[in-house]
Amino acid sequence: MRKLSLFLVLAGCEPAAPAAQELPFPDLGAFEYKEKMKLPETAAQWHAKPVRATGFINPTAQARDLTAFFLVKDRASCCFGKRPQMNHYIDVKLKPGQKIGYTTDPVTVQGILHVEERWDGDWPLGLYWMEGAEVVSK
Repeated sequence: MRKLSLFLVLAGCEPAAPAAQELPFPDLGAFEYKEKMKLPETAAQWHAKPVRATGFINPTAQARDLTAFFLVKDRASCCFGKRPQMNHYIDVKLKPGQKIGYTTDPVTVQGILHVEERWDGDWPLGLYWMEGAEVVSK
């Protein structure tokens, strides 16, 4: 495989990226989250993997021309009431130049999922995020 990759690079081709797997949202939220806990394998197994996730947009600041939003598993977690639990959303940042408007319909995003607690000092920011993601269906 290493020789094939070297050949493709030298020939001006890049090896195909691994196919994105469908991410089942229940795997991410099927546990009671406590700060600084060891995450269960059902969630941790998705770290650094290319995934496709379908859910609902929870806009964080505006409703038009969104470049970032929380992807939540259902409408009950979206937009009204309190912020979703830490293990019930994916913090999505789209590829440069890509935007989407808020919709009440489900959307599918694709990208590399990161699974790890993020902190700003003592303030938890999230467990799951995608940077450079793209919307593949809306």
